[in-house]
Amino acid sequence: MTEKYMWLRTWRTLALGWFAAGVASLAMAQSAAPISFKVGAAGASDHAPAFVALERGIFAKHGLDVKIVMYESGVDMLNGLLNNAQNVNIMGSTPFLAGASRGQPLVLIGHLHGDALNPFYASNLSIVTTPASGAKEGDFKALKGKKIGLTRGTGAETYVLSKLLQNGMKQDDVTLVNLSPANLVTALRQGDVDAVSSFEPWASLATLRVPNALRLVSGDCSACYDPGTILTTRDEVAKNTDAFRRFMVAFAEAEQWVRQNPDAAAEVNMRWIKGVDLDVMKSAIRRSIFDMRLSRNTLDGFAKTAIPLLVADKRMAKSLDPASIIDAQFMKHAESTAPQFFSDLKPIPADRRYP
Repeated sequence: MTEKYMWLRTWRTLALGWFAAGVASLAMAQSAAPISFKVGAAGASDHAPAFVALERGIFAKHGLDVKIVMYESGVDMLNGLLNNAQNVNIMGSTPFLAGASRGQPLVLIGHLHGDALNPFYASNLSIVTTPASGAKEGDFKALKGKKIGLTRGTGAETYVLSKLLQNGMKQDDVTLVNLSPANLVTALRQGDVDAVSSFEPWASLATLRVPNALRLVSGDCSACYDPGTILTTRDEVAKNTDAFRRFMVAFAEAEQWVRQNPDAAAEVNMRWIKGVDLDVMKSAIRRSIFDMRLSRNTLDGFAKTAIPLLVADKRMAKSLDPASIIDAQFMKHAESTAPQFFSDLKPIPADRRYP
C-alpha cells in the first residue's frame, strides 16, 4: 500500500468520523427539550414581535418554549420580573430607568423598538385632541391651561414633560389626569379631558374613533428619548445565558418579519390586544420603528435626554451612567450570528456602534 493511498484512507476515515459526529450532534440538538422561557408583555401594538415569534413558531425554531405573561402596566410588569414571574420584559424606558436608579438589579439587553441612528426617539407617542380644545395641529402651546389624560409612570407622561420642555413651558401650565389606556378614548370623547397622550394603539384609537379628533403632535420631539426596552435582571443573565442568546436571535427574526409584514403583524396583535379594531391596529403598528440594535445613540439618548429629565422631575432617585445598566453581549451575539435578520436596516456608522 502506497504512502499516498494510506494518507487518503486515513483522511476519509477521519472525514467520515467528523461527519457522523456532526450528524449526531445535530440530532441531539434537534431532539433536546426546548428551554422554558417567560416573557412579560402588555397591550401595546409595538409588542408585536413577541406575539409574532410565539404564534409563527419562531421561538420554537430557536429551541425555546415561550409563555407570554400579560400585564396592565409597566410597573406591574417590572414587579413581576423582580419576583421571578418571567425571565425578560418588553416595556418602556421610564419604569426601567426609575427602578435602576433605586438600586433594582435591572439590565437592558436590547431595544423593543427605537432608532439606532438617532439620539432622539418618540415615534410611538402622540397627543390627540379635538376642536373643542381650540388647538390646531402642531400647536402644542395651545394646551396651556388644559387637562391632558395619560397613564402615569409611562412614556406617555414623559412625552408630555418633554414637549413642555421643548416648548419652554412648565408642568404647572397643564393639568395631568391619570387614566388607564383603555379609558383615554372615553375621557376624550366625553370632554373629561382636553387631550390625551398615549403610546400605540391607544393614540390611533382616539384619533380614529373620537369624532373630529386630530393628532396635535406625534413623535417630533428633540427633547425626547423613550425607546422600548428588552429588559431583564443581572441574576437572569448569569443563570440563563444560552436561553438569552436564543431569545435575542429569535426576537431579531420576529422584528424583521414585523417590519416586512406590518398588516399581518397587526392581525396577530388582534388576538392579544382587546378593544381595538383592525384598521386602528394597522395604523398603530406603523408608528413604531422596530430596530432592536444598541448603539452609542442609546448611551447618548439616555445620558443627555431621558435621565436628566426624569431626575429633574424626581421620577429617578439619582442620575447614573447608562453604560452601567446595559449588557450588550446578547445583542452583539444576535448581530454576529444572524446578520440576515438585520440586513434590511440601515447600517450603524462605525463611530456610532455600541462600544
